[in-house]
Amino acid sequence: MGKRIELVDTFLKCNVDIGCVQETRWKGEGAVDIKDYRLWYPDSRIARNGVGIFLGNLHKVNVVDVGRFSNMIMLVSLIIKEETFTIISTYAPHAGLSDAKKKSFWELLDEVVRGCPADHRLIIGGDLNGHIGAEAEGYEGTHGGFGFGPRNEEGRSILEFAIAHELVVANSFFKKRDAQLATFHSGGRRTQIDFFLLRKGELRTCRECKVLPALTCSSQHRLLVMDLVTRGRVGRRARVVEHRILWKNLHGAKAETFRATVTDRLSVEGDNVAPTDIDQIWNWMASTIREVAKEALGVALGTSRAHKSSRESWWLSDDVQMKVALKQTRFRKLITFGEGTPAERTRVEETYKEAKREVKKAVEIAKDKAYEDLYRKLDSKEGANDIYRIAKAEVGA
Repeated sequence: MGKRIELVDTFLKCNVDIGCVQETRWKGEGAVDIKDYRLWYPDSRIARNGVGIFLGNLHKVNVVDVGRFSNMIMLVSLIIKEETFTIISTYAPHAGLSDAKKKSFWELLDEVVRGCPADHRLIIGGDLNGHIGAEAEGYEGTHGGFGFGPRNEEGRSILEFAIAHELVVANSFFKKRDAQLATFHSGGRRTQIDFFLLRKGELRTCRECKVLPALTCSSQHRLLVMDLVTRGRVGRRARVVEHRILWKNLHGAKAETFRATVTDRLSVEGDNVAPTDIDQIWNWMASTIREVAKEALGVALGTSRAHKSSRESWWLSDDVQMKVALKQTRFRKLITFGEGTPAERTRVEETYKEAKREVKKAVEIAKDKAYEDLYRKLDSKEGANDIYRIAKAEVGA
């Protein structure tokens, strides 16, 4: 109990509202009040490993769910200003344990995160026992480029897990002194093994994330703090009122006028568009089709939900779909890579990168061929039908 009180005093001194703790080594299951905090911890019959979550007075009465999955993973869901937050406290196996135990941990955490509703604010705080490295080096967007020390295999597992779930490592997005990055001190050495993970879309709500070097959570760990902004109540969005093209009028004389006008404008203005710039070609065509449709068919106020749900990539070929499926398969193999030599891991990474390059190449070829076919058929009845189909799927007016 003495360690708990000491930890709570540290939280009070730093105005910590929510705390994720690891290496607790507490027995039993339940919740206990300690001064101004309530501590939730998982079921454990032995004093080994262990995680816990502290909630201050402002939040401890707003808990809506507690999930105890193991003595190394647990979560608490609570309401803060009418938003639902899911807080996960984790303690990953250290480097000396078997690959089987590491794989089991990441598979369970993967299952827990997948079970979190998409509209919950997700925060993972834990001792993940890995070094993500000082630089992003291939993990841009997930690693912010401000880490500490060299990267190891356990650090790659952290980053690949984050990529798979569209998370970011919050620590790495704030440029700090080494003393504010290193979370673990032992024998004169410093490392970074404690992290906060957020959904990518929530990173903008993170105002600060750093280590407080003068304060210790134990004899070796330093306190890692993160300052988040709550958005408050998310009200119902005002319905967007826009001019919607009356595609139902595309028949008879209006259809013929639409086809002829589109053909004329594409023929007259086509010389101003570089034939090798696919994106420019499409933007020009979409704009032309939209303008002509408004003139020839008329417009109405409102939106079309059914139209948005039926959009398609009209140029998508079987070859592109096969290569995308192969890329997804190789990505899953990469993020679930467990036992194996560094050379084998490098080979898996290279096969995934090659699949990405093949998808990009296939998409460019498919778009180029689709546009060539469309130009060739513009003056035919089939071409008129294609213009209508593409416009309805892509223009979005």
